Amino acid sequence: MNKISRSNRREDVRILQLVRERTWQPRGGSSVLSVNERLLERLEAENAQLRDSVVDLMLQIQAFRDDAG
Repeated sequence: MNKISRSNRREDVRILQLVRERTWQPRGGSSVLSVNERLLERLEAENAQLRDSVVDLMLQIQAFRDDAG
């Protein structure tokens, strides 16, 4: 039983090594996590800009309604 579990562990380690070798890594040595963090920061910045645009548009619509009424 012990030999089987050791064999399974070796196989698991070998599979993990293959996965790590085949996992895409960006150029420049950056980790995938840091790339994802940069993308998230970019999305959050774009989201903030879009929210500002929505607020501006809502204020313009309100101003038009006020002028029309």
